[in-house]
Amino acid sequence: MKIFYIVPKERHPPLIDFIDGLEPKLRKKLFSQFLLLMIPPIPREPLVKHFTIEKYGRLYELRAKGKIMVRIIFTVQDDEHILLLSPFIKKHKRNTMQALDSSLKMLEQINNGTCSVKELSIQQIKEELE
Repeated sequence: MKIFYIVPKERHPPLIDFIDGLEPKLRKKLFSQFLLLMIPPIPREPLVKHFTIEKYGRLYELRAKGKIMVRIIFTVQDDEHILLLSPFIKKHKRNTMQALDSSLKMLEQINNGTCSVKELSIQQIKEELE
């Protein structure tokens, strides 16, 4: 499996900005979790939560905790690749709902061509972990 992330046209990728803003220890934790995502099957709770509400049934939540609770909404594409969508810091339950709705909009933007995807580099992950 490969991992991809959203690249909006004429904007810096939100995932990259989000990860750059994290403390190094939490960033390393996230990158090691990305490596776990690449090995089927998808991990279960507490690392990954699958949403069961029909509207969000294709979405998952990657969870990391340090001094703050970090979440990244993602989906598994038809070709079995992971697509990272909305990263956020969880402070309230409504943060998750906002990220889920934002993720659905991102998927729509990919389908209509106003957004593209880019592969997350394994080398980048390994460098972060060293």
